[in-house]
Amino acid sequence: MSARSAVAALALLAGPGLTACSGPPPAPPRQPAVVETSVSTGYYPVRGTTTPAIFAAIDASGLVETGGQRALGLTSTEWKLNSGDVDVRAVPCVFPSLTVTLHLVVTLPRHETPDDLPADLRGRWERLVARVAAHEQRHVDIYLEGAKAMKARLEATRTSVSCADLEKAIDAAWRGQQADIERAQAEFHAEDETRARSERGALQAQLDGTRAQLEPMEAEIRRLDAELANLRRQVDAGRADLVAQHNGLAGRRSALAEEYNRLVADANGLIDALNWAR
Repeated sequence: MSARSAVAALALLAGPGLTACSGPPPAPPRQPAVVETSVSTGYYPVRGTTTPAIFAAIDASGLVETGGQRALGLTSTEWKLNSGDVDVRAVPCVFPSLTVTLHLVVTLPRHETPDDLPADLRGRWERLVARVAAHEQRHVDIYLEGAKAMKARLEATRTSVSCADLEKAIDAAWRGQQADIERAQAEFHAEDETRARSERGALQAQLDGTRAQLEPMEAEIRRLDAELANLRRQVDAGRADLVAQHNGLAGRRSALAEEYNRLVADANGLIDALNWAR
């Protein structure tokens, strides 16, 4: 349901510098780091008062997941890592400040005229929007949790030799945490897709069962129609003794048609539910 487009900009850190040490080196200090995050939400317009029209508008929005699939919602990211000036002559080397900046932008669908939707369709729309928002919020939470972990990981980088070594350690921590975040996002997507596939499977099973009941019922209605037509011809020809038989079959046919129409309505409802189970 969602994709992430990440833009990571790692500021150039200070170049390497080595100095000689006299006596035992001091204990490597912790690397100070801060995290700045922001989350904003934008919306794309959706029009239409029927299921096909609504999803055509969603498809026309242009939201695309990383894998190329169309998306109902999107969480995009921009990462930056900046550092202050460094005294490359100092041993041990410490960057005076590392600032991790994470900007998150969530894009969600918004119907332009929700009051124009029929009651049942509006209910489906509201449930869909709530599901998309919850999905994207989980992406946001994973990123924010990852940003906190990034801070801890950067603060744990230490060196007692040179800024070049520290820069390598920071780069490794940055790349490692980014990989952990994307792995968590992929795991969430897999879990969510499994849940959605299970829901669609249950709906499809119900629909298949309903269709299985409709087929023999439809055949029986056709058979009764043919038999009733034959009885009507005989009654019209003067066979008054067949009137009761005709009326009995007509009553049976009416009850069967009523049940058939109920099952058709159920099937149509299941088809609509499948269309919205995304």
